[in-house]
Amino acid sequence: MRTLHPEQAQAIASVLAGRDTVAVLPTGFGKSLIYQIPAQILERPTVVVSPLIALMQDQERKLRERRVPVVRLDSTLTAQQRREALNRVSKGKRLIVLTTPETLEGKDADTIRGSRPALLCVDEAHCASEWGHDFRPAYLRLAAERKALGSPPTLALTATATPRVREGIVELLGLVDPEVITAPPHRPNLALEVVNVVGMTAKIAAVGELIKRLPRPGIVYCSTTRAVDAIHAALERVRVPCARYHGRMTTDERVKAQKAFMKARQRRVMIATNAFGMGIDKADIRYIVHYQSPGSLEQYVQEAGRAGRDGKPSRCVLVFDPDDLEIQRALQSSGRPGKASLESAARALAAYAEEDRFVGVRELATAARTTTTAARVLADTLHEGGLAERDRKKQYRARGSVREFLTAAGQLANKYATLREVDEERLRAMADYAHTSGCRSQFIRRWFGEDDPPECGTCDVCRVRVTGPGPVEPPPSTGGPRRTRKRRGRSKSKGKAKAKDKAKDKAKDKAQTRSEGAPSSEGAIQPEGADDGDGAPKRKRKRRRRRKRKPETGDAPKDSAGDSSGAPSGDAPAGDAPAGAAKKRRRRRRRRRGKTSGGSNAPPGPEAP
Repeated sequence: MRTLHPEQAQAIASVLAGRDTVAVLPTGFGKSLIYQIPAQILERPTVVVSPLIALMQDQERKLRERRVPVVRLDSTLTAQQRREALNRVSKGKRLIVLTTPETLEGKDADTIRGSRPALLCVDEAHCASEWGHDFRPAYLRLAAERKALGSPPTLALTATATPRVREGIVELLGLVDPEVITAPPHRPNLALEVVNVVGMTAKIAAVGELIKRLPRPGIVYCSTTRAVDAIHAALERVRVPCARYHGRMTTDERVKAQKAFMKARQRRVMIATNAFGMGIDKADIRYIVHYQSPGSLEQYVQEAGRAGRDGKPSRCVLVFDPDDLEIQRALQSSGRPGKASLESAARALAAYAEEDRFVGVRELATAARTTTTAARVLADTLHEGGLAERDRKKQYRARGSVREFLTAAGQLANKYATLREVDEERLRAMADYAHTSGCRSQFIRRWFGEDDPPECGTCDVCRVRVTGPGPVEPPPSTGGPRRTRKRRGRSKSKGKAKAKDKAKDKAKDKAQTRSEGAPSSEGAIQPEGADDGDGAPKRKRKRRRRRKRKPETGDAPKDSAGDSSGAPSGDAPAGDAPAGAAKKRRRRRRRRRGKTSGGSNAPPGPEAP
């Protein structure tokens, strides 16, 4: 990108003016530049809070490549790395500090606060709102941490925020008279499309056809690891270059798969869950196919926006089966604890807190009458919400007095009850998007708060209106120049072989017609150069006759053209003998008749004694 978008420039100016700013810009719009450019101008550190360590690692690598001063503070650092990073932070000079919400309130918080940051940036800010599709309880404490940092100007960045989510971000972070800058989620080079199917067989067939025809590289998103493994195995069987990525793979396997996909000029298909893609900066992704419906339009727009970052036309296809929504409901129920179960876990922790001891997940599951997996989710939720502490053995204990703990836990449970209702509303919106008869871009833009957006002209609905009813064919695949050359070579060789076979068949038919006693055309009036019946053109026969009339000695010339009397030959051999053999036999018989009878066929020569 050589120039800034107007929204980027407006947000950067707002930050440099010292105002609180909320920037809601589409995926691939370059949101990170909004804090990176001011960070090179401001004299003190810029603290960037991110929800994912993998995202922070990717950002750190890119900033180091550009020689931008940056450090990272999270739980993955070694003791030596942590000391070096904190030493740089303590100097309070121009520096980007990438960290997590948990680190801001941990043992390193004093060093960060002492550096007196010039700017606080909250990345993926929709996680801070209870209305956000990816709510994180750890973000609930950011307003208090912002005050502890000295209330620096704050920048909130996100790609997916409805008007209600924006209000939640402003309220939770405690922003004062912020400048809210938004850009439509529509990108003109992305063609939106939905393939409605019913049943697993139809879904697999639809995805297989898309992968076969769409140009690579591309990403196929699945909701479950089982679907990722199944599609990956199927593509390997048909030798489609592909990789896979999900949370149950080892770290080394995921890193290897990501590197293979990110290689330049490699046309691979990545089959992945939504764990893949956050922070992925590959500009030439030509398509995003959702094998299973995501849980919200916010998530869909975020993932589909990873295509076509180079500005070239790309496809975003949702393969929608109503049964996919049940998969999402199951995933949301496991990821978002219900109000009753959260309150039950809180009461169990409170009981152990009265004994002033930590409790493990298995004990908590027994006390709360739930499964071990659910107990771990509940305990982590209370920990992220700042209501429980966790030791090195991953055991939990309630913070503060039992009464205060139970009150705060009840408030958190109410938030999750609200989230359950909002999740169901989002699932209905996904179904409405899949079945809309209007422009799909219009539908999405209205969901994000635009009153009267224009039609895009590029989605499947708009294209049908222009071209008329019928299937909208995707562009032909550009599967690589090598494959194309082989196909062209095969088609040419096949064409030549067919032409040769046709010529041979024609020659055989002609020879068979002559050998079966077809009358000779000698003496008939034919155009110049026409065939005279024995395969020789008229002009060639005249030359041979002139050569015969020259005085010679010895036997008659072997290349005599035949009888000049114009009488039918009648000596053609029966059967399927070739035309050349029949001509030779006729010539030998004529030469013998001429020698014995002295007929007109004999060549001129000395008189016989």
